[in-house]
Amino acid sequence: MFLKFRERMNQENVIDDKPVLLKAIELILADPADIQKETKSLIAKFKGQHPKKTDKQVRKLVVDKIISNYSYYAAFSGAGTGLTGVIPGLGTAIAAFGGAATDAALCMKYQVEMTMALASAYGHDILREEEKRLCLIIAGLGTINEAGKEGGKALTSKAFIKMTQQYLKGATLQAVKEIFKKVGLTFTRKALEKSIPFGVGVIIGFSANKGLTWYVGSKAHDFFESDDITEAA
Repeated sequence: MFLKFRERMNQENVIDDKPVLLKAIELILADPADIQKETKSLIAKFKGQHPKKTDKQVRKLVVDKIISNYSYYAAFSGAGTGLTGVIPGLGTAIAAFGGAATDAALCMKYQVEMTMALASAYGHDILREEEKRLCLIIAGLGTINEAGKEGGKALTSKAFIKMTQQYLKGATLQAVKEIFKKVGLTFTRKALEKSIPFGVGVIIGFSANKGLTWYVGSKAHDFFESDDITEAA
């Protein structure tokens, strides 16, 4: 009995020490099963439209389409408070964590979903917990390095892949928590720099939201492409 109680308490502590931003993202994130299904449908559609192209060529078209679509979703997202009737869980997230945290989560929602779609395009089963964590790690690291970069310096693809692989060597759940604490701090600093008392989605703006999401997508593509080549070798 005591062991079961201690195990339950440990599980609750794991949940409770999640960063606020990560909890908010989880409330509004689309169902991975739906993302996987849509990605498979997109692959089938492009195969039908381009019967002479190889699977790799079709996948490149799919990858470009996914990154383009989600970049525009993020660009048009605006303040989360204006989308409560459109995105499931958004009203609950606002009530639980406040408008600013939810706007940051909304900005990240599309990066994470895009990464999941890209993972699906490369044959990853995003219904598995470890694969979902992989997508969170990639999206989080991409956001930190683009939104938080100083002096215009961005990580090379090789450096990004190496950094991601380092995080995957340890406990991935803890890695996700650490990364999203940093993501939250990055967005908070950006908000303070702008000195505008609105949500992060509004502060970043149309062009920056689009650019940030495109950058995360390009880094996710680099990672999955590299991983795919390694497995094939």
